[in-house]
Amino acid sequence: MNERELFEKTNSRTLSGAYYFAGSEELVKQQAVDRIVALLDPGFLDLNLKRQKAPDPLLLLDALRSVPVFDSMCVSIVTEFSDEEVYTGLEKLRALDTLFQTPDAITIFLRRGAAKDSALTKLFKSKDRFVSFDPLDEDRAMRMCMRLCANRRVRLDRPEAFQLISMVGTDAYRLENEASKLCDYVGEGGAINAAVLKTVVTPSVEFEIFPMLNALLAGNKKAAMKQLSEALRGRNENVLGIASFLEGRMKGLLIAKEMTEEKRPRAEILKAIGGNPKAAEMTLKNAQKFSVERLRAAVAAFAEINANLKKGLIDEENGLILAICRNF
Repeated sequence: MNERELFEKTNSRTLSGAYYFAGSEELVKQQAVDRIVALLDPGFLDLNLKRQKAPDPLLLLDALRSVPVFDSMCVSIVTEFSDEEVYTGLEKLRALDTLFQTPDAITIFLRRGAAKDSALTKLFKSKDRFVSFDPLDEDRAMRMCMRLCANRRVRLDRPEAFQLISMVGTDAYRLENEASKLCDYVGEGGAINAAVLKTVVTPSVEFEIFPMLNALLAGNKKAAMKQLSEALRGRNENVLGIASFLEGRMKGLLIAKEMTEEKRPRAEILKAIGGNPKAAEMTLKNAQKFSVERLRAAVAAFAEINANLKKGLIDEENGLILAICRNF
């Protein structure tokens, strides 16, 4: 089951039985839980909402068999559970089918992060009750920001929404926070433009440093060092953050170069690079400018600079500048 199907079933009040929620997009996952809880009569919420952490199989079975009190349904939210213990425990109790046969009770197995491959997840997938909340793509992220602003009666057009996700990425929690700041800044009835974005938004390290990296890869070290100096002077990003970003980007270049030399399919290479699709395309293109040996040396150099910075063995700014000069 995908997110849209889940929300449709929630809105139509046709959910029943148990569901397994997992995936890295924590905000949307929590919003799904909140929508389900909102189905309950708030006057009897204390009676019909149960939260269980690492429950004993017998207690879990009791929750699965719960009967709503003065309401049409009850909800149980299970966290910090072991897939193996849940599956084995219910199997011994001959109660695996009970997971899906409770017409007036909803049970949510709420996993933080991605789920592992287990007998429990396979069971939920076979019943189409496994929902993976995956990272937002650019289009969904833009629509989310525009919807959040519209709810506050603030205008955010698509070009500005695209600029916003370019500045902070597609993490829903961060987008919600930045959209809230923007709405507070312009006020109800206001509009968000490029100048407002520049004033209000706290950009990610990728947005701040990517132009510098592009200049370095193009061989324009002078322009790159100027951009680095401006970033450090403004302290928009700390040195360790920049060093970590550069190390990660060099690793991406190395992956792209090695897989290209292995003649792997383009789609497979882009998937291995990961992250923003446009950034992945750029990484693949830039990887062809370097040899594998040079990229390996650069990755090692930035990993070393990162380690030394964390240990306090070198001066932050000088160490970073030295690493850049040696590897570009």
